[in-house]
Amino acid sequence: MEFKPEEVIFHREEYMEHLGEMRSKDYPPLMKKEVVGKVNLRHRRPNPYTRDGKALVSFVMAEEEIKGDIQKAVDLLGGLNKSLKTEDRILLKPNFNSDDPPPGSTALDFLSAVIDLLREHGYSKISVGEGAGRPWVPTSKIFEKAGISSRMAEMKIPLLDFDKSEYIDVPIDGEYLDVIAYPRDLEDFDKIVYLPTMKTHYLAGFSMSLKLTVGLVHLFDRFILHGDSHLFVSQRATEMNIPVKPDLIIMDGRISFVSGGPAIGLAVHPGVILASGDQVALDVQGVRLLQNYAAVNHLTGDAWDLPQIKTAVRHGLGIQKDSDWLLVR
Repeated sequence: MEFKPEEVIFHREEYMEHLGEMRSKDYPPLMKKEVVGKVNLRHRRPNPYTRDGKALVSFVMAEEEIKGDIQKAVDLLGGLNKSLKTEDRILLKPNFNSDDPPPGSTALDFLSAVIDLLREHGYSKISVGEGAGRPWVPTSKIFEKAGISSRMAEMKIPLLDFDKSEYIDVPIDGEYLDVIAYPRDLEDFDKIVYLPTMKTHYLAGFSMSLKLTVGLVHLFDRFILHGDSHLFVSQRATEMNIPVKPDLIIMDGRISFVSGGPAIGLAVHPGVILASGDQVALDVQGVRLLQNYAAVNHLTGDAWDLPQIKTAVRHGLGIQKDSDWLLVR
């Protein structure tokens, strides 16, 4: 699909038809879910990035040296060692839902800079893992087309294709979800670092750290996410965070969608890097940044009234209100 530079209206119906035509009709993980058991998986450690009991969100204006900008963002929170130990097995979870250029997917310079930074601070047990979205699978194709396969091979970083993982069913016991399957690989890691992009999403309103967890979920269970004519995508995507919480989030907001998304849309250049240990705080700040731009999107009104944030608050997945967090810059 093509968009004119001056176009601010995202054509949702046309895009959904376009995605339907793209979707693989016979890819095995889309046809059936096989699991190796049911486990009460929980990866939810307390947020170490706080001050006086308030969650911190750091805000850095990006310059030319992206690794230095990421370092600044993490240092403003208190440093990598507040959430990570050098002996930890660390999973980096980027956004390669599709192979579209940033912000449709994670920028390779951003991912590479995070890896370099971790290595410079003594973290050597690093892997990257992702599962692409239903219209774009197989994930291996996305890895190749986006260039992540070759880049991770160059950097000697294990790259996990979650399409090929064994899965375990995990109880959610939410308002919208009962049981969802996650990769068994998650049990092999001590810490998880999320690397979202900052953008709108034509069904979920926005896609930042809360939405990033969908890439961990079995492809077959993503039919549940989009059930009921996509009415509860935001709520279901948020409930997928009940078992899993990142230990650190570093978000690339150098370029963002302000309408459309997650793969294509109207792009702007906020030029920021955000970091936090609290998904709700970080996503509220990201939403407010995008609300500064004129565009037809789902982000009107108070960020706290958006379904993703309201659902996260109900389930205690992060802070509850504005007075619970601080912006540091």
